[in-house]
Amino acid sequence: MRSNYLHCIAIAASCTLSFVACKTAQEASEEEAHLMLHQARELLADGHFNAARDTIFALRKQYPTALETRRAAILTLDSVELLETRDSLRRYELSLQAAREGFKLMQPRVNGKTNELYYQQQRRVFEMEQHFDELCAKAKFYVRKIDIDQREQ
Repeated sequence: MRSNYLHCIAIAASCTLSFVACKTAQEASEEEAHLMLHQARELLADGHFNAARDTIFALRKQYPTALETRRAAILTLDSVELLETRDSLRRYELSLQAAREGFKLMQPRVNGKTNELYYQQQRRVFEMEQHFDELCAKAKFYVRKIDIDQREQ
């Protein structure tokens, strides 16, 4: 009987040590993942969107059990996408404005003949406006997604 009691204590102690070791490994994993997340946020702040995104993807691959940090990384990844889209929008809007201005100066007919360049520019402006609308929708999507993700945390 005493042997069974000692055996149970040994098993309990072994389980406790295993749990503590796992918890310590889990904490170390969270800390290392958090360092990577901090690095990704610094890259984001400097406008290095691809490097920030790659760092988050690496974090997710290297630390699959760092759940708290991975949750925070979701928001950071959404922020990467949003800020990159906004940056693209700013640059694209300048191109769109220039294309619109160029189109305003053109005439549909030159010397009584159809001006092909006019219609090509018209089509170009239309396609650019469509792409601009898509970028705006993408930015709105990430704003909503970040709002939802923040409420869930």
